[in-house]
Amino acid sequence: MAVIPRNLVRRAEQLRIFGEDRLVAVIRTAITEDALVTARAVASAGVRLIEITMTIPDADEAIAALSEELPDRVIGAGTVLSRAQAEAAMLAGARFLVSPCMLPELVEVARAHDGMSMLGTLTPTEIVQAARAGSDFIKIFPVQPVGGPAYVRGITRALRDLPLVATGNIELSEIRAYFDAGCVGFGISTPMTRPDLIATGDVDGVTRVASAFLSATRRAGAAGN
Repeated sequence: MAVIPRNLVRRAEQLRIFGEDRLVAVIRTAITEDALVTARAVASAGVRLIEITMTIPDADEAIAALSEELPDRVIGAGTVLSRAQAEAAMLAGARFLVSPCMLPELVEVARAHDGMSMLGTLTPTEIVQAARAGSDFIKIFPVQPVGGPAYVRGITRALRDLPLVATGNIELSEIRAYFDAGCVGFGISTPMTRPDLIATGDVDGVTRVASAFLSATRRAGAAGN
């Protein structure tokens, strides 16, 4: 399903927004409607970059619907595993692409649509490969099982000035440690998107949690709405 977003946020603007907010809300649900409800909740908190993972049923349709419904937010596609999947997501209205893997072709697709890219890496070799491929940001995944902030700190001792993004189930209390270790931002799922609250209908609760995360990551004085 192809749509033309009402507000076509170009790559340069996406980079600026991430530089200010330093946060992507990663939405991964088993039910499509829950993804839509969660996206609305985090958008109400002021989160501007919202990732819909391709593991969600009818993910392309969800991206299309949210691109139309939330023109002042930037909707992206996550857990993208192939060029074909990337192209389909961008045609549905996604403006940025995120992968758990080191797939250089995603950078090509994102640039072709004037969108942002974030390749997935874990090892120093993969991180350097992602940088050479032109990935706008470099996702460290999964970061918690390999040491969290301590692992990032070890990486940045050798690989300096790379745009590393910590992703996954990162808690609010861990934000400062990841910044201190050298991360430039975050992709945060369950601790912020709170499927437990969505399941009980506490949408306002999700908005409050997302607001707290955004306050912790956003640069002082950054503009947002």
